[in-house]
Amino acid sequence: MKEKNKFLQAASIIMILCAVLAILITAINTNAALSSISGLSPEEQTAVEAQLSEGDITMDQVMTAVSAIAYVGLGLTIIFNIIKVIVGFLGLKKADTSSKFFIVWGIILLVFGVLSLSSGILNPLGICNLLGGVAAPVLFIIGGNQNKKEAGAKNSAV
Repeated sequence: MKEKNKFLQAASIIMILCAVLAILITAINTNAALSSISGLSPEEQTAVEAQLSEGDITMDQVMTAVSAIAYVGLGLTIIFNIIKVIVGFLGLKKADTSSKFFIVWGIILLVFGVLSLSSGILNPLGICNLLGGVAAPVLFIIGGNQNKKEAGAKNSAV
C-alpha cells in the first residue's frame, strides 16, 4: 500500500481544525455583537431612537434587520466551514491516491480563502481563514501534484 502524502495529511488536519475554530469564533462574535446592540443604556437607546425616528424607522425594525443579517452571515460561515471539514476528512482518506480531487478542491478553497482575507488577518478568525483557507488549499495543490507525478512515474515505469 502506498504511503499517504504528508502535505495532504497536514493540509487536511489544518483545514478541519481551522474550520471548526472559525465556526466557534464566528458564533461567539455574532452573539457578542448582538448582545452589545441590545444592551444599550437608556440614554444611548434614546439617542439612537431619536436618530432613527427622523427616517421613520423604529429600533425594533433595525434590530430585526441587524439580527437577520448576522444570522445569515453565521449560517453561511457554518455551511462553508462544514464543507471544509468534509473536504478535510475526505483528504485524510484519499491522501494516498492520485486524483484531481486535491487540485480541484485546493483551487476552489484557495479562491474563497483569499476572498475571506478581506476581513483582515490580525485577529483569531483571520488567522483561521489564512491557515485553513489559504495555506491548507496550497498544500492540497502541492500534495495533489506530487501524487499525480508519482502515479505518472509508476505508470511510465510499468
